[in-house]
Amino acid sequence: MPFKNLASLKKVATLNAEVVAIAPDEKARSLAAITSDPVQVAIQPIGAGTAKKKNVSIDEAVDGALIDKRVALVKSGSDIWGLLDIQHSPKIEQVGRDIRSLHNNPRGDMALAIGWDGQGAELQIQGHEVGGRQFVLRGTVRACSLDGSFCYVVVDGPGGGRFREHRGSTPESGTQVRCDLPAAAQGMKTLAGGQQLSALCKPGGDTVCVIRRQGAADLSAKMIGIDTTTVDVAVIESSLFVLGVDGKLRLYDSDTLHRAGDDVATPTCALDLRGSGVPTALASTTKGGNILWVGTKEGDLIRCNAVGRGMDI
Repeated sequence: MPFKNLASLKKVATLNAEVVAIAPDEKARSLAAITSDPVQVAIQPIGAGTAKKKNVSIDEAVDGALIDKRVALVKSGSDIWGLLDIQHSPKIEQVGRDIRSLHNNPRGDMALAIGWDGQGAELQIQGHEVGGRQFVLRGTVRACSLDGSFCYVVVDGPGGGRFREHRGSTPESGTQVRCDLPAAAQGMKTLAGGQQLSALCKPGGDTVCVIRRQGAADLSAKMIGIDTTTVDVAVIESSLFVLGVDGKLRLYDSDTLHRAGDDVATPTCALDLRGSGVPTALASTTKGGNILWVGTKEGDLIRCNAVGRGMDI
C-alpha cells in the first residue's frame, strides 16, 4: 500500500516518566513501553485495551525488548535484566553483562544482544528463565534491526560502512544482499530494517540514510535531508517515518524518497503529535493495521495509523 497520510491520532497511556523504548511483540499482540526515572514496563495491547504498568527496581533503563507477553528485557547501562511474569509479580534476574546493544524482534520469541567483546547472543525463554545462545559476530556491528524473518546490520568499514541483510533472526548466516553506505552515514547507529526499505540515522542529526531495494539482490543507498532534528526512524513496506524533536511525525512515501536529492526532502505528510514533552521513541506494528507508536519525555504513549488516503485526526 502506498501510504499517503497519518491519521487516527490517540494518546493511549500516560506513564509520567521518559519513554526510552517501545518494543512490540506482534505474536502476543502487545508492546512494552519502557520508562526510566523511575523504571517502569507498561504492557499495552496493540488492539483495544489499557496499559498495565509495573515498577521495576532498577536504577535506570536505556532500552528494552518484549520476547513474550509474560517476559520483558530491560537494558540498564551495560547489563540486561529479565523480567518474568511481567503482568503480575515480576521476578527480576540478570541475564547479560557487558552488552553494547539490545534489539527487539517485533515477531516475538527472542531478542538479540550484542556484546562489547564481539559476541552476539540470541535471548529466549528457556524453561522458567531467560537464556542465551552465543555466537561470534562477523565484523564490528554498529547497528542492527530485526523483522522476524530477517536480520539487518550495519558493520563498520570504509566510507559509511556496509549494510547487510541476513536470513533468520541473527546475523550468522551468509548474505548475498549487501550495500556500501555513503561516507555521511559514518557514526549512524539507529537502524530500522525492512525488505523494501531500511533507514539509518543518528539521533540529534538532520539527515537519514535510506537503503532501497532495486532488485532481488540489489540495494542502493543515499542520504536525504530532514527539516528538523531527528529523534528516531521506522519503516513500513516502502515508506519511511521520521520522528522529529519538534513533536512531528513525518511520512515519506516511495515516490518522495525516489525524487529526494541533496536538498532537504519535503515529507509526503507531517503530523503534529500534540504530546507532552519532546518525542523520545518510535516503533511500528503491522498486525491489525499499520500503526506508528510514539513515546515522549513526559511519558505519553501515542498511536496513529499510516493510511493510503484521507485523514481522520
